Amino acid sequence: MSPSTKQLQTNHTNVQAGSWLEEGAAAYRPGGFHPVYIGDIYHGRYDILSKIGYGAYSTVWLVRDREAKKGDAAEFRALEVLSAKCYGAQQDVYEREILRHLRDGDKDLMGYKFICHLEDESEHKGPNGTHACLVFQLCGERLLSFGAWFKDCMIPTEVMRRITIQLLLALDCAHECGVVHTDITASNIFVKMRTYSRVESDYLAHETVPQDRTEDQYAVIPTRPLSEYYFEDSDLIDELDIVLGDWGVSSWTEKHLCEVIQPVALRAPEVLLGAGWGPAADIWNVGAIVLEMYRAVRMFSGRVAPDGHYELREHLVEIEHLLGPFPKALLEKGDPEIVGSMFDEQGRVKHATKFDADHSLMSEWYTTELPQDEKEEFVAFLKSAMKIDPAERPTPEDLLRGPWLHAIA
Repeated sequence: MSPSTKQLQTNHTNVQAGSWLEEGAAAYRPGGFHPVYIGDIYHGRYDILSKIGYGAYSTVWLVRDREAKKGDAAEFRALEVLSAKCYGAQQDVYEREILRHLRDGDKDLMGYKFICHLEDESEHKGPNGTHACLVFQLCGERLLSFGAWFKDCMIPTEVMRRITIQLLLALDCAHECGVVHTDITASNIFVKMRTYSRVESDYLAHETVPQDRTEDQYAVIPTRPLSEYYFEDSDLIDELDIVLGDWGVSSWTEKHLCEVIQPVALRAPEVLLGAGWGPAADIWNVGAIVLEMYRAVRMFSGRVAPDGHYELREHLVEIEHLLGPFPKALLEKGDPEIVGSMFDEQGRVKHATKFDADHSLMSEWYTTELPQDEKEEFVAFLKSAMKIDPAERPTPEDLLRGPWLHAIA
């Protein structure tokens, strides 16, 4: 029997504002973030109600659309206010153009509905510059906190399969449109709203932090995630859907925003080696974050004793240990200085740390509590998605046909 969200509430450790590191007052300076106040109206129609997120380039706000009918699903939206440096300051990102392209793309692609699409946009002038303002569908929570609904933060198999299928469909759509996300993390995958009724009745019933508009320095207010307010108690947890969002550092397949992409621990081998990258880098990310969400363990860290600082060599050793040696074809494409300093003539990482023989993907460390048959299918999925040579990595469609997902007959 599928567990209801009500049954799982006792397991959920909410990621509330007090435990989040906000963007910081220093971000509010010329060329930086725009000071947003509860009660402000943007684009003549969006009332600011609460802060629901932030990132390196923006803050995100719950808004009410004055042009939507009361009680309609379109009444509440998410408004992203970008830093002034994102456009017109020689640091342009491609987010706005890519979002338009994805929105206007082929709606018949199965993955179209699993992308968080741009619904409206405007520009807002403020004391720190001109800010692009992007409006999206409202989502419930990030996958990063979603795992806390479950025992030991490990998402059950059927739920994880559903999430992975939808994520791969979203990537298939993006790649078909010539877009590479480049930043697939649990923070950038969102659980979709099941109901909007509790936003008004429960979430907004809690008082927001008061703001002083006369202050000399804008005071950063805490993020208030929608947490449990996006579903009803009777909803089945394995019927929730996701969307892939936060396209702030995405790139075109043929035109890159930058060559160093992805969070360090999630970087694909070709990125680590400076060998050039493409859509296959997203596939590497999928494998790494699916393991993280499914078994609550991270595959790589690159950290070394005694202080835990990051070293590229250690990261490469971890990859080699779990996924095999680096192919000669990839090393030949890499930065000669990196390859020469890190690899011997046989293509093995020099001065490699020794791991225990049983420290493999099939070990309990990585695939704890999985039955043997599920473990074998899942590890096969990981090894397929995380081929070290990007030329050998499968497409999203290929992965969907595999035995762990068996989504396409």
